[in-house]
Amino acid sequence: MRVETIHSPGLSHMSYLLVSGGKAAVIDPRRDVDVYLTLAAERGARITHVFETHRNEDLISGAPILAARTGAKVLHGPNPAAPIRYAETTREGELHRVGEVVIRVLETPGHTEDSVSYVVIDEATGDGPIGVFTGDALFVGDVGRTDFYPDKPREMAGALYDSLQKLLALGDQAVVWPAHGAGSVCGAGMADRLFSTIGYERRFNPRLS
Repeated sequence: MRVETIHSPGLSHMSYLLVSGGKAAVIDPRRDVDVYLTLAAERGARITHVFETHRNEDLISGAPILAARTGAKVLHGPNPAAPIRYAETTREGELHRVGEVVIRVLETPGHTEDSVSYVVIDEATGDGPIGVFTGDALFVGDVGRTDFYPDKPREMAGALYDSLQKLLALGDQAVVWPAHGAGSVCGAGMADRLFSTIGYERRFNPRLS
């Protein structure tokens, strides 16, 4: 299994290409999808899945373009108030296979109502989680904002707290792959690092203390 980070400096947005067994998945793609197609071809992999962690307001999703060009299945968390027309809804506990990797869905609302995280389990190395794509729920050194719903701030803050407990339960070994990094408007306290681990965040993230 291989995970490659595609960093968009202007927005400090991170998307990812996961490759396993000749198959590939893209997580939170930006509109310029050629980068994913080129990387997948270089790795000898076919893009079969596109996973979105939430509806991003700071960029245009490349998911529908990728789906049109590759036939990949697009998956997005539950969003009954504003359904994502180009995606299938995926829910808590569902499993999706990409090569030898299993992706397990965790619903992690709080930053947005439709936020989900994707837990990565590599069957070639074991059955425990080796990492998680956290979207805007958990960053390196910060957590997601909850002020996008001014009519229910306490409800969203409570939802994020519960979501963070789910993520912490994955174990200290799990790698954290967030959707944004330092400089993003999605969080003021993000560290200038592209990834972390649950153990590091548990110990050093001030929002988790």
